[in-house]
Order: sequence, then structure tokens, then C-alpha cells
Amino acid sequence: MQCKQLLRLVKEWHTHVKQETMAPGRMMQFVDSHVKECPVCREDSLLPREIEQIREHVMPDLKNKGSRANEDLFTPDIFPADEPDNDPPDDAAADGLF
Repeated sequence: MQCKQLLRLVKEWHTHVKQETMAPGRMMQFVDSHVKECPVCREDSLLPREIEQIREHVMPDLKNKGSRANEDLFTPDIFPADEPDNDPPDDAAADGLF
């Protein structure tokens, strides 16, 4: 990576991603935007390979996302069975007008 500014920015953005104050996809949008506008980055022939390595490091789950089964995406712990259901039934009149 020949552009010192991009190197500094990537380190800063990656810190935000690790602190979960920036989404990984947003970081990569910033990288892509910088590369399009920076004359140093546009001349760097090795930069696309390095950016792809950064992308794989920051967003490793995108490769495997399509191969996951639907049950891996379901999280049954959202509504634990041991909590009592205190909500009124759906067909009950909540405001007493019916």
C-alpha cells in the first residue's frame, strides 16, 4: 500500500469496526471511495489485491453466509419458554370499546 493516508485511515476505521462503532461494510465503502478519488491509490497496481485481503479480514462471514442453513439464522432464545406470557390475547379488546 503506497498511500500513507489510506493506510492511516484503514487503521482508524478498523479500530472503529473492532469497537463496533462502524459497520464493516461501511468501512469498505469508505475505502472504495478513497481509492476512487486518490491519485496515489489509482496508480498502485497491488492495491486491489490488498483491499481484497482487508475485505476478507473485516467481513469474513460474507463467504459462508450463503452456505448456512436456515436453522443457523434462527435464534430461539429471543423468547425463552420460562418467562410467563402476560400479554392480552390478540382477539381481546384492549381499549374496551368493542
